[in-house]
Amino acid sequence: MRFLLTAIIAYVFVIPAFAEEATIKTCDSSKSSAEFYECLLTVHPEYRAALITRDSAKAMRDRTTQFSNPELSLRTVGGKKAEENMGSTELAASFDVSNLVLKRSAISDLGRSEEKLGNILADEEEFRARSGIIKDLFRYRQIEDELNLVNEALGMFDQIIGQFRSRRVMGPEQQITLNLVELATGEYQLQRNHLNVEKQELDTKYKAIFGSQFQMKKQWIPQLKTNWPQVSLANISGETFELRRAQAESSRASAEKSLATADAFPQVSAGPIWERTTEGPTKYQSMGFGVSVSVPILSWNGGARELAAQNKLKSQIIYDYTVKKENLAKRMIFDKYHSAIEILKKSVTADAVRKKHDRVDSLFRQGLATGATVIEAHRQILAFTESQHEHEITALESYLYLSVLSGVNLFEVFK
Repeated sequence: MRFLLTAIIAYVFVIPAFAEEATIKTCDSSKSSAEFYECLLTVHPEYRAALITRDSAKAMRDRTTQFSNPELSLRTVGGKKAEENMGSTELAASFDVSNLVLKRSAISDLGRSEEKLGNILADEEEFRARSGIIKDLFRYRQIEDELNLVNEALGMFDQIIGQFRSRRVMGPEQQITLNLVELATGEYQLQRNHLNVEKQELDTKYKAIFGSQFQMKKQWIPQLKTNWPQVSLANISGETFELRRAQAESSRASAEKSLATADAFPQVSAGPIWERTTEGPTKYQSMGFGVSVSVPILSWNGGARELAAQNKLKSQIIYDYTVKKENLAKRMIFDKYHSAIEILKKSVTADAVRKKHDRVDSLFRQGLATGATVIEAHRQILAFTESQHEHEITALESYLYLSVLSGVNLFEVFK
């Protein structure tokens, strides 16, 4: 009985879980960071959501521009007169003529602006997904580099502490040095914990996509870039997301203003009428045409027209300001990119940092450097590496945005 119960639980819960894990797509066959990036895009939820947003942009336009359905009305009355049946049945169809004639142009403009806004939103979502994946991959390597420096420093600090504590007697200077090393050890342990948490957060993203068994491979992690692509300001011809959005918002506000103006006119509905009349033994049918018109006596839609006018004015002010800011924003990102890559070119390489690191440790072992000197040297090396990584991320973010404005595939960053 116990075996049967275990088998049932495994069939209901365990086996489906393993089956679901097995169906999750993996990118294990990727041989480089570029291949892993391309593979990850196909399953990344934010990127897939951006594609859905793009597909729904046309639906947003269709929703706005769809025609209103005709209205059917049926009226029937009956009675008797001098013992004879009397009555009539009327069937009428009514079409909104105002929607077809007066408002159609404004509705079409509104639908096009809604579609444009949907496409802009999709482009922004796609860019955030692509650039987010790239920055996470570069940051993964940075975290590992910083963790290696922290762990090596902690190893050296442990050696210093062991040496000092092995002495029976310590002078005041040695006691101060020991206290400094112990404080530095606590500081670096906190730094290591912070880096481990950040690495776990990145791992969680990938495990949420590929499953709990995911392990980052070394060949998927991009190396520190030494040759950054050259970007010409003349090639940055695309419009920023902010300007494109301001244009679409201005177009939508214009369409809403036109629609509010059209709503101020009398609303006209028209359509055919069929009637069957009964007067005792006599029955006959008749056809006609009906028109209904709203009489704008109490309201000319003034509130809606004023609101639409104010929204149009506001969107125009934002658009004009964004246009003036456009070239300045491009120039700012361009300058930020070149400033960052110039600093990275002039800074020492990772191998040079490693040699300096090993040299300091070697001098201490030879008794040619004090513990305080070792602490300061390790702190400066770590601070330099963190600053170098910050400039790399700045250059990376700037290059990715400039690539979008230049029409360059973000994939080029891995070359």
